[in-house]
Amino acid sequence: MKRTQLNVNIDPNLLKEIKASARKSGKTLVDYVNDFFRNHLDHDVSVDVEIRLRNHEKRLKFIEENMLLDIKKNKKISYFTPEEAENFNDFVKAIFKKEVKRKKYNSPTDAWHDLLSHLNCFDKWNERCSLRLKEILFIDHGDALNPDEMNSLKESEMCPSPIRTGIINWINNSEKGQCCCSNSNFPSEKLIREKGARVISDVYI
Repeated sequence: MKRTQLNVNIDPNLLKEIKASARKSGKTLVDYVNDFFRNHLDHDVSVDVEIRLRNHEKRLKFIEENMLLDIKKNKKISYFTPEEAENFNDFVKAIFKKEVKRKKYNSPTDAWHDLLSHLNCFDKWNERCSLRLKEILFIDHGDALNPDEMNSLKESEMCPSPIRTGIINWINNSEKGQCCCSNSNFPSEKLIREKGARVISDVYI
């Protein structure tokens, strides 16, 4: 094999170590250095990097999943009482009537379909919820959503207060499914649960 000379400045102590290692392996210094670099170049460093990145991603995913699990365990859900559920239903009925007039819908049914499109996007919302909500909006003295039904919605992964969020997005023509729990310009769920339809004046100032 044809060879060429490579002049390299190297630390004297390192050179001693390389020579000693070459002697132990039974190779000449030249053969030892050639073999060392050939083996190094044959080994695909990019594979090592890719493997390390995948391992880091797995570790991060594991940490994130466990952090989310801890958050869920520590998250305190404030469940509805019968009185709070009734107040919330009264609020929904009152604001629905206001919006039908304010937005000048052709009919309450059109308003209903528009509102429903902002509720159907939530994971805990289902056909039964739609039927029950429609009942209180269109039937006088219809049975309100009860505490169990309201509380089941609070377990949503997307938003713990999907009815309030849906109403906010409906009123503002906002993006569907966007959580509005932090919206301070609209009565909080806590306030709605306490005062019901009485907080309507806070919406339409």
